[in-house]
Amino acid sequence: MVKVSKSKQGSITDITEYFYKLKEIPRSGWKQKLEIKNTESVASHTLLIIVLVFIFSEKYGFSCKKKVKLIEMALIHDLAESITGDITPETMNNKRKNKLENEAFGKIMCMLCTKSLKKRYLELWHDYQTKKSFESKCVHLLDKLEMVLQANYYLRNRKELTKENVGPFFQSGRSYSSHRPNSRLPRTSKRNIQDTKNLQDIKEILEYFSN
Repeated sequence: MVKVSKSKQGSITDITEYFYKLKEIPRSGWKQKLEIKNTESVASHTLLIIVLVFIFSEKYGFSCKKKVKLIEMALIHDLAESITGDITPETMNNKRKNKLENEAFGKIMCMLCTKSLKKRYLELWHDYQTKKSFESKCVHLLDKLEMVLQANYYLRNRKELTKENVGPFFQSGRSYSSHRPNSRLPRTSKRNIQDTKNLQDIKEILEYFSN
């Protein structure tokens, strides 16, 4: 039998504990606005964003490095909710929400025994929060796109729901897609110009599924 030291056991279970919690936390918007039973969890939402990363990485020919960064950012983008829960805009303002989530994410990062991984995830978290890089803008767009696709899924598969019921989610998608900075990068290089075109394409897809 292979023996594993307690420190090694702890290094794995301490961090995975928070990801397991995401499997048990429902996405609040569906419960609060639609009173849906057996709603998707935060973890299933994250999984579908990663599926979208794979789809668009293939579509646009992203490099392995870019794809990995998008996957890692998607993995951690809602990790703080394992402590705070899924906070909706109706229940708390953004300033307070961001403060709580930053504190929660910092607490989770203290569980990491690998300094290099902790540094990388903190950098990814800051990157995601600032919404300036291609990867950050892309994950934010995919976050909204997944929500809209989930709304369409519920509309098709939950017979008690109507388009009017899920209207606020479609409106949220349209509102996000109409905000120009969400899909634009500085035109300082050919890569940025191409990345902007890709973001614009995702935004158009988001707009399509929001109507």
